[in-house]
Amino acid sequence: MMKLSLRAITVACGLAVLLVTAPLAHADITSAIVYTGIPDPGNAADVANQGSGLASASFTIGAAGIDFQSPPAAYTVASFLNNPTFSNQVNGFNPNGIADNIELVIMGSLFLNAGNNSLVVGHDDGAVLNIAGFGNVVNAPGPTSFSTSPFTVNAATAGLYNFTLEYTECCGAPADLEFTVNNGPVGTPTPEPSSFALFGTGLFAAAGIVRRRLFN
Repeated sequence: MMKLSLRAITVACGLAVLLVTAPLAHADITSAIVYTGIPDPGNAADVANQGSGLASASFTIGAAGIDFQSPPAAYTVASFLNNPTFSNQVNGFNPNGIADNIELVIMGSLFLNAGNNSLVVGHDDGAVLNIAGFGNVVNAPGPTSFSTSPFTVNAATAGLYNFTLEYTECCGAPADLEFTVNNGPVGTPTPEPSSFALFGTGLFAAAGIVRRRLFN
């Protein structure tokens, strides 16, 4: 039993080391709102698309993070957003309505490593991404076929940086939006590197205790 315990702890320690060195996409989503029937679907930067009189709702972002694509047979708001939980529904918001002429406004904070960070925003149609301290790192507000906007952000220090992602969908199916940082989807909370390091340290200490008991 003791040998099995030692083996299990050793394997866990190895996994902890891998996790410390793996790319992370830690992010906290503070707000995710979808507006329907927007007045200017060809411009994701138009603040009129976020008017208080529009049909809108808050929505949850699931385990897949910001990785939305409308299924071929279901071009609806709910299907596009991976069938989330909607709240604060106002002005006749209909989750089963078509996904045309909608705007998403997603706000939160994402973890950036010190130095270069690889980011990608894939979108069909317009997308504008603002990261605090860096400005509009993606500024493609108009309609387009699916395209990716890979870029690099060089952060002076590691930490959480606030972001706002605006996306408009127009002109018919499909609807498509994805956002990754360092190869991980944004919106899937992941412990920060320091947490993994502490976890690994604790496991190595436990392994040492078990080893001493085995050989004393």
